[in-house]
Amino acid sequence: MERNTFLIIALLSCFVSGAWAVEVSDSLKLLNTIGQATTYTYNYPSKNAAGEDVVLSSALVAWSPEEPKETDGIETLHIYSHFTITADHECPSSELNLKERALFAVLLKDEYGMGLDPAQNFISHAVIIAPDYEGYGATSDVPHPYLAQELTARQVLDAVDYGLKLYQKHVNDKRVLPFKSDWRSFGFGFSQGGAVALAVQRYMEEQGLDEQLRYRGTLCGDGPYDLIATMRYYIEDDGDSYGQQTDHRKGLNTMPMVVPMIIKGMIDTHPDMKNHALTDYLSQQFLDTGIMEWLESKEYVINDIHEKWYDQLQEGLDAGDRQYTVDQMAELFQSPKKNRVWAHLDKLFTPAFYKYMTNVSNFDAVPTKKGDACQDLHRALADNSVSTGWEPKHRIQFVHSKGDMVVPYANYLSFRDGHPDGEDILYKIDDSSTYDHIDMGTLFFLRFTTLGDYGKYFQWLDENGTTGIATTNYMNRSNPEAWYDLQGRRLSGKPSRPGVYINNGKKRVIK
Repeated sequence: MERNTFLIIALLSCFVSGAWAVEVSDSLKLLNTIGQATTYTYNYPSKNAAGEDVVLSSALVAWSPEEPKETDGIETLHIYSHFTITADHECPSSELNLKERALFAVLLKDEYGMGLDPAQNFISHAVIIAPDYEGYGATSDVPHPYLAQELTARQVLDAVDYGLKLYQKHVNDKRVLPFKSDWRSFGFGFSQGGAVALAVQRYMEEQGLDEQLRYRGTLCGDGPYDLIATMRYYIEDDGDSYGQQTDHRKGLNTMPMVVPMIIKGMIDTHPDMKNHALTDYLSQQFLDTGIMEWLESKEYVINDIHEKWYDQLQEGLDAGDRQYTVDQMAELFQSPKKNRVWAHLDKLFTPAFYKYMTNVSNFDAVPTKKGDACQDLHRALADNSVSTGWEPKHRIQFVHSKGDMVVPYANYLSFRDGHPDGEDILYKIDDSSTYDHIDMGTLFFLRFTTLGDYGKYFQWLDENGTTGIATTNYMNRSNPEAWYDLQGRRLSGKPSRPGVYINNGKKRVIK
């Protein structure tokens, strides 16, 4: 789950300086224009995990041709969920976030550059809303509730709601292009962003917001949809899972900062975790490395943290009252290559938590007993899964590498196993790549902005929005008595009004 270092167009200029005032915005604040992409920032009202009022921040990027035609308008709303970051300057609204700015500039270029029919320009004639997430931007002084899925999804949709209202004010002032009457929306993201994008779809469908937003579907790349499956992979995989050989070995974590981020997110947001602390799960030696202070500072990118650990691996660690030799640090960490550090989970976890995680029988079912630190975390991780427990109404295009050692392919399999009749109908998978997580992220965004496959992915997602038939077919497999209209909306029973409907996976005509 790392910030990806991909090469994209270096159109990086015209930045506007300024500082956040943590107040709700009454208008969009211009940040810059790159090509045909104009970026704004804004602060919006939301709620934190405790239900308290909070002001969060977001970027909004709009297609803005230099000489718009009279018929030009916004055809699509993209809800973008960003991948894992550890430094505040990486968040979408930051003036220093140059990579995503260039990504959006390419995404919004006219004709999209993907060999699509001009009728499919809805992909690039768009507004992109890219929230910072709580803990970054306007709230960089508070912890980020990492992978607290429902909370983050709700906050993302608050950003969408408020951002659209501010954008409409600019439309009224004729400063931006209006939305066309047939506009639609999509969600997309990679890594943490892939999971958040899926959580956003789930939340909007459960709250009935999908119709309001004219939602078509989600493109998810290598996301941690099942946190238990992710942790079990770290414990069990010996480099041979999913028919793909990797360098991973049992009991290793190849990106060690994600484990404390996950556990801290659960402690801060899940009601059953309020009486537990990081010391219940993470060893004193691992905490002594300084990881939580680095994460709290929001100053260091993931590569910086790896370099700090690499230095400790070479020199030992002086933690004040506790000192660790080079040999002791080698028991905690190993370095497969310079400035890349992996952790041994038997030394990263406390003995009690490691024992719990390595006992396979503990994972036969989600525990219901409350008060035990290990079982409460187990339940919190399960509660923040978005792979099961719901029946999607809109299509999902997954992209996932079988060689990912950070967010393993088990995450996609968890979703597939929870929806066994929906593959190629409700959702599709592109698992043709075998890269590890960082390289897979690079590929995901390069294919997003060059001549790749993602144009046809959006077209496939969009098809279901116009007919509702594919998703309805999937729904009817599990309930042949159900009736749906052609938009995929379930009816209260067999319709009496004349028309065309869907029942048991087939079109039915009522005369």
